[in-house]
Amino acid sequence: MADTLSVDVRASLAWLFQEAIDLTTIADSSKLEYARSLADGIAGDQADKLWHDERSIAAGANDDLDLTALVNTVFGSTLTIALAKVKALLIVNTSTVSGDELRLDSSVTNGFRAPFNGSAASIVEIGADSALLLCNKKDGWAVTAGTGDILRIHNPTANAITYRIAVIGTSA
Repeated sequence: MADTLSVDVRASLAWLFQEAIDLTTIADSSKLEYARSLADGIAGDQADKLWHDERSIAAGANDDLDLTALVNTVFGSTLTIALAKVKALLIVNTSTVSGDELRLDSSVTNGFRAPFNGSAASIVEIGADSALLLCNKKDGWAVTAGTGDILRIHNPTANAITYRIAVIGTSA
């Protein structure tokens, strides 16, 4: 039996900014939204692989995810997922303690640097009770086995941190 995947990628910010002046209140109310879908497949606007998990990282430790060998248990069976491209990445730092940040660190040996313009010096911080969504639904970011496949998530804090992650990509 063949598998299929469909993905909805969404992000939104809505705001109401008000300033009271002498006889009235001025308001700026709007929103910025992104909502797109990926159909099943390996071309632009498509994905055929999904990996997700909830993980914990000890204080000062790293969680190195090999994007060519992501292990998941689904319906009682263990699957290994190998990505050729990443189309979307969502990481949610579930800590509610101020200062409990996670870092995507591309300086690791064989680091997945494609979303960071190939730079080994790039670090992205995900603050406590915050999320990071990266999306490249047309082209995806190439995963190169053995030289560009390790997604390092670093916990620089003094507390263990739990996070949730979903990686959407293609097999070719």
